Amino acid sequence: TTFFKKKLTVVLCAVSMVKEGIKIFCRVRPTSLKPDRIGSYFIKSPESAKDSHAISFQIPKTGNEGLVNNRKDIYHFKFNQIFQTNTTQDEVFTQVASSVIDNVIEGYNGTIFAYGQTGSGKTFTMTGGTEKYTDRGIIPRTISYIFDYFKKRSDLTFTLHISYMEIYNEHGFDLLSAEHEACKLEDLPRVSLLEDSQGELHFVTSSHYFMT
Repeated sequence: TTFFKKKLTVVLCAVSMVKEGIKIFCRVRPTSLKPDRIGSYFIKSPESAKDSHAISFQIPKTGNEGLVNNRKDIYHFKFNQIFQTNTTQDEVFTQVASSVIDNVIEGYNGTIFAYGQTGSGKTFTMTGGTEKYTDRGIIPRTISYIFDYFKKRSDLTFTLHISYMEIYNEHGFDLLSAEHEACKLEDLPRVSLLEDSQGELHFVTSSHYFMT
């Protein structure tokens, strides 16, 4: 199936080290920008299990009358999955995050991060919206998912620690620090990244909270 729309996109990268490898997802969201500023895109679903989901962007050419514009105007990208504008937060979590969390519980390192331009929907996808409970993003759904697993395994004892920080202009800021009242990002405590003798990287001064 091929779709034709005019939107913005956010790219999700889900990494489950060793067990599943890297998976790349694309989520499309509506935009209020004029069509002549963002162009159009086409989405092609895979015809077989070996094929990838593909998205093609067509950017309108601009130029003065009488001049030849040879700039490339069509770009093609492939992803493990492409989410259309009607995709729910729950569907994104199930497709992107649930398998990574399952592998983390089994002892594998896992990472999920969102990449995209300002306004593409990164915060909504990862953190969620504030208007409806169903708008919860990947982070709060992950916490709920982990606690649901804890309840099912009453034969084991678990501890869960959470830290929350923001990296801006190559600087890390501790968003959970209870010792500082800050109105601006720059006023928050800085988080340092240090490397130990084994080459492992560690965050220093980042707040860790025990979850119950």
